[in-house]
Amino acid sequence: MTITLKPLMQFGLETVQVATMQAISGAGFSGVSAMAIYDNIIPYIGSEEKKIETETLKLLGEFNGSEIVPADIQVSASCNRVPVVDGHTEAIWAGMRDKPTPEEVREAFLKFDPKLGELPSEPAKSLIVRDEVDRPQPRLDRNMGKGMSVSVGRIREGIRYIAMGHNTIRGAAGASVLNAELLHAMGKL
Repeated sequence: MTITLKPLMQFGLETVQVATMQAISGAGFSGVSAMAIYDNIIPYIGSEEKKIETETLKLLGEFNGSEIVPADIQVSASCNRVPVVDGHTEAIWAGMRDKPTPEEVREAFLKFDPKLGELPSEPAKSLIVRDEVDRPQPRLDRNMGKGMSVSVGRIREGIRYIAMGHNTIRGAAGASVLNAELLHAMGKL
């Protein structure tokens, strides 16, 4: 979610509400049993809601030389475990001071290019905009950019949109590798 919010900060991002539909692989081996998730949605994931509400502010915040100053945004999350193997999907509502149109948000997503350098794990496009009315979908879009791209779509008035990324490739594992590659390129490793 956070990578999709970064290009929206230019519009005075003020509030974010998100409902997540998180894959079972995000629960780890000791997570949800097959019988608990089959034909079911579990509307609670441990400390996930609080984590999203605080981590987003840190990631979108600024480093003042000695500490991270969290972004001044209100974030509210509701997290659900769904019967999908890989790929977290999020329905996001973003409130912005400048009230951009869906077309302006789409253009901001298309122009967003957080190139870190020529890092081996960095995708050609971090954000991929899907214009089909029924996308993104985990089964069809989770492996975009070798699993390192995040797909966005259904950008509507309000501003409301859907984001989807591979939770294990772009998520924990891939982000850690990308961070290590960046630190190495900066001569910090």
